[in-house]
Amino acid sequence: MKNFILMLQFFTRIPININIDVKEENFQRGIIYFPFIGLVIGGINAIAYYLFSLIFSNLVAIIFLTFVNVLITGALHLDGIADTCDGIFSARKKEKMLEIMKDSRLGTNGAIAIFFDLSLRIAMITSIPKDYIVIAVLVSNIISRTMLVFLCYISKYARLEGGLGNLFIGKVSKSNFIIALTFGSIISILLFDYMGLLLIIVASLFIVMFNRYISSKIDGITGDVLGAANELVEILVLVAFVILGRYGLI
Repeated sequence: MKNFILMLQFFTRIPININIDVKEENFQRGIIYFPFIGLVIGGINAIAYYLFSLIFSNLVAIIFLTFVNVLITGALHLDGIADTCDGIFSARKKEKMLEIMKDSRLGTNGAIAIFFDLSLRIAMITSIPKDYIVIAVLVSNIISRTMLVFLCYISKYARLEGGLGNLFIGKVSKSNFIIALTFGSIISILLFDYMGLLLIIVASLFIVMFNRYISSKIDGITGDVLGAANELVEILVLVAFVILGRYGLI
């Protein structure tokens, strides 16, 4: 429970006023709870969508849902994808890319990334059959956090000095990876039957390719890259729901 609360405090802005004596090993143990963090965030988003849909049109409810998601995560992952795009697409050498990613200022590539992230998210959810929006919101958050464990497991930290990403990247044991993957898979299957497992597989293949691409640029990954991965996997899952709905598979 201590490690679960720590992960909630770390990855969300949920006001949990509990002081915890934290060591670095608590973060590494807490990584098995990533799928449950996704379930909590997805659950809050789903409740927000349901409540807003009682008052407003579907599109307006989805926009509010997106806003609630930003609030509950503190835009942590949005900041990650912005910094990652600013660095990776700067066409500079590794050291300069990492320097740009560490810069708190928002560049052109980062602004474009945020715009398309939010636009695609709203467009995809709007295109999902209405009866499946809540499930899609839940599953996308669960799978995205599960894939963060996978990415941390197969990657190494790109920076020489420490950072928030260094708490997890390259420090996931095989047993913790299997536990987190099992949790994420079971919850996804319970929510979306065998399609949940299929989406886990598709997301895993994406993470492998994503890791190879980023590692070819900066010889590893950073905390910002984890944020970017989370956003991209969420959108990927939402796209999958749209495709399944288009072809009558859901």
